[in-house]
Amino acid sequence: MNDAKTPESLGLLLRHTLHTVADTLTEDEFTTTRADNSRKPHRRRRILVGLGAVAIPVVLAAGAGAAILREGPEYVDTIPPQDIVMRGSVDGSRYLLRESDRTDECGRPVTGVELVEEKKNLLGSEWNTTGHEYGEYAETECGLVNDTSRYLKNPALFNDSGAEVGDSFVWVYAVHPDVTAVRITSDGYTKDLKVYEIDGAGYAPFEVPEDMNEYTAELLIDGRVFPGSEEVQKVPRP
Repeated sequence: MNDAKTPESLGLLLRHTLHTVADTLTEDEFTTTRADNSRKPHRRRRILVGLGAVAIPVVLAAGAGAAILREGPEYVDTIPPQDIVMRGSVDGSRYLLRESDRTDECGRPVTGVELVEEKKNLLGSEWNTTGHEYGEYAETECGLVNDTSRYLKNPALFNDSGAEVGDSFVWVYAVHPDVTAVRITSDGYTKDLKVYEIDGAGYAPFEVPEDMNEYTAELLIDGRVFPGSEEVQKVPRP
């Protein structure tokens, strides 16, 4: 993400690991089952903040509202087809991006998307997904919730975070609603990522090539790079 993090924002994110509701996520194409409400395993939640700030080998996040790794307690279930934003695969490992159906501590909808990898959400397992939102976290009476007010005033601000899929990563960009593409360049490689509109923001997944170690991301509005949006990203490797 191209925005500075403060000790206060990091503290809020770490405290958020003690809060909120886990999800019920996966795809109708995946091998799935209905939720077993008779089983009540212990909740496990982790929030990952700042690239390199938390030593977790599976999911890395950049920015104060970037990504949340979610585990259980609900069991793998189907996802309504209308909630699926896109499908893809990395080195034979299938994944999808779906609209969030979570709620905050006051029961209000949480915006954004969830990245779901098939092999990490098999029949009988607990959900293991990453949530992505646009904006930054703010503490309210409903717990830690996402605030987009500052970001909507500046299209150069964005969140980016990723999860390991197959032998590489899927990196998700959460951008201003005016952004029409995210351009990725690396040596002779150039790709404009499609932006999907969800909940008043844009989300662009990037399937990172296995042999790519560093790239530059820029936000485009109607084909032109928006000033101040450039970010050089080193690709984390497990």
